[in-house]
Amino acid sequence: MNSKFANLTLCYEGIQRIYRNAVLGHVRANLQLAFPADYVERAKRPFLKEWDTIKTAAEERRRTGELGTPLVDDLDILGVNHFFNLFETYADHLVPKTAGSGGDLKKTKKALLGWMQNIKALRDPLSHPAEADLSFEDAFVLLDCARRVLTQLGRPEAVRVHELASQLAGRTGIADTGDDRQPLEDRLPAREAIVVRFVGRTEELQQLHRWFDDPLSRRWAVVGAGGLGKSALAYAFAEEIRRNAPRPFQLVLWMSAKARRFEDGHVVSIENPDFFDLDSALSRLLSLLGWREEAASSLETKRALALELLDAFPALVVVDDIDSLEGAGEDAIEFFTLSVPQTKSKVLLTSRRTILGLGHTVTQVAGLSREDAEAFVRSRYELLGMDAKRLDASLLKQLVDSTGASPLYLEDLIRLVVVMPAKQAIQEWTARSGDEARRYALGRELDKLSSVARELLAAACVTQRAVSFGELQALTGQSHEALAAALGELQKLFLVPKPQFIDGEDRYDVGINTRALVQRVMGKTDLWRRIQGAHASLSGDVRIRQGREEVGALCRKAVLLVRGDDQEGAEALLKKGLEKRPNNVNLLAYLGFVYKTWRPPRRTDARERFQRAYELKCRDKEMYKHWVRMELDEDEWSGAFQAAEKGLECLPKNPLLQYYAGYAKSRLAKELAGGLHHEKAIEAVKAAQGYLDAALLNAIPVADHRKLRSDIYRALALNWERLGDKAKVFAVLDGWRQEDPDDPNLRSEEERLLARLGDRA
Repeated sequence: MNSKFANLTLCYEGIQRIYRNAVLGHVRANLQLAFPADYVERAKRPFLKEWDTIKTAAEERRRTGELGTPLVDDLDILGVNHFFNLFETYADHLVPKTAGSGGDLKKTKKALLGWMQNIKALRDPLSHPAEADLSFEDAFVLLDCARRVLTQLGRPEAVRVHELASQLAGRTGIADTGDDRQPLEDRLPAREAIVVRFVGRTEELQQLHRWFDDPLSRRWAVVGAGGLGKSALAYAFAEEIRRNAPRPFQLVLWMSAKARRFEDGHVVSIENPDFFDLDSALSRLLSLLGWREEAASSLETKRALALELLDAFPALVVVDDIDSLEGAGEDAIEFFTLSVPQTKSKVLLTSRRTILGLGHTVTQVAGLSREDAEAFVRSRYELLGMDAKRLDASLLKQLVDSTGASPLYLEDLIRLVVVMPAKQAIQEWTARSGDEARRYALGRELDKLSSVARELLAAACVTQRAVSFGELQALTGQSHEALAAALGELQKLFLVPKPQFIDGEDRYDVGINTRALVQRVMGKTDLWRRIQGAHASLSGDVRIRQGREEVGALCRKAVLLVRGDDQEGAEALLKKGLEKRPNNVNLLAYLGFVYKTWRPPRRTDARERFQRAYELKCRDKEMYKHWVRMELDEDEWSGAFQAAEKGLECLPKNPLLQYYAGYAKSRLAKELAGGLHHEKAIEAVKAAQGYLDAALLNAIPVADHRKLRSDIYRALALNWERLGDKAKVFAVLDGWRQEDPDDPNLRSEEERLLARLGDRA
């Protein structure tokens, strides 16, 4: 089996070979019984408009070898994505009346259609493999839904799919650990979001391993004051369990109830904890396990399913900061401390206080031991590129004593040593206390940073989640080169970590304590306000949306000023609006429009505003239309194509933007051909063809699209003319005539082409 696509291979076997054939067999047998004379025609009825397309696709898959079994009848060309329609249409004949809850046909049908919909939504990677394997969650959901469907239909093949699901759950596709075991599947956050490099705590780790090895003890807590490294210890232990893969455990899960961060006695609120009560905890748990649809079920249904899954798939569940669940969250504490330990899974909690009932099952965390603290200091010196040889016994003692051997404080004090002599740093630290010292240390670091690096740090900390490089660019508006240099500055100080591969791409996940500190230090600055505005535009923040009426009024007024040739007034109006709402995507888009209409046009200014609005995920078709038209007016075919492409990123399948992309490529091809770049010209023409074909497909033949379709047909004819395919040119004209014989553009274009190409012969 190809280890790179191990999950994909199992799912292909389970879905395409077992599930598909079994369901088709069920459909064929039951429809033949109900409609013996015309069961095939009955099966086609839900797909009459698309049957030819389905047949063509099936023939292609047979040519490529994806489907190799001989055809029994036309039902064999149907794929798993068609089962939903079949069962919805013929539920009375296909859904077993004795199956499901008490023989309730409606409930059984609803359950079957739900599972089929999940498979339909997740099946594409099976037919169109990507450059990465299916995730564990998606693969498990696929196979489990298939098993449920087949079980409900009474098909024996359900056992084979269940075997594949069990095989999937016990394997991760990661390299061997030295024997036949492999590291456990995990749902751990990026390491650097919790701890950069874990040091020491040998005795505490040994205690946790003794607990984990005890088959009768299924819950434990790591307890201690804030800033002492409880989360780091729990994370290090979870990673060891993942690597060692003790049987029968299959998963390591991490859930954070953190609604606040420790700041030397102060509380810093966190926007979006993983969960905050039992209902949200169960939803999060089910999502981590892969049961996303069920996460919307009732509380009792979710509780029962979660416990069933944790018993079927034993896991180490780490619940960070459980004591945040005070008041309304007490039922969640009860669930993790009493209910989950009744399953085959184990629970490790972190807390600032001893949870009732856990008094004898805790690991107490205090400051680092002298030996561990000194090792921690040396490790941070090495990470920050400082000379550890300067750490004599006296300096080590001062660093440890002034911070109480707290890993959190030690880390901040050592970063302060980067920007000033060690003795001065210690004096400044001890002259303050706790949180004030940390804020001072960060302030001195900020003083040493470039303006771009400060802006980037704010962008990385404005949200509670990891951010991609593209998102950092969108939040700051800085160039790729400027951001790369700024990241280098921040990574040298370990304020922003190296990127981690999260959610399918490289993301920067700032440590939770650093993020909270940055928010407190920078939270009242103009820079922070600007970055928050950009973040709100990107995320659709509710508070920003509440001002949409005011923004809309500003934009409408700006348009009226432009129509009255008062571009300067429109510019001043929109700039004033942007002072109040920095990076508002609509204001930026309209300001670009104002610059485009200036006399003469201020194209550079317009491009900058259009580009910024695009970076903030602008979904206004009109903005991209103005951007493209501005480039076309200057015969900037490449610029027009790029503007249309950016619009399609935010508005996929938009026929107008697809037409513009195809038209611009086609005009570029003409220019390339004129410069004797024939190969590049042919490539451009073929690319244009794809966009124009897609535009024609998506521009529905209605009155509103008449002119657009006319333009697309004309561009298609021109494009085939450039490829020298006379037959295709006249085929386009025939299609055009059949759809709109009275179109004056058709007549003029046909006359031009006949004069140029001659008759059809």
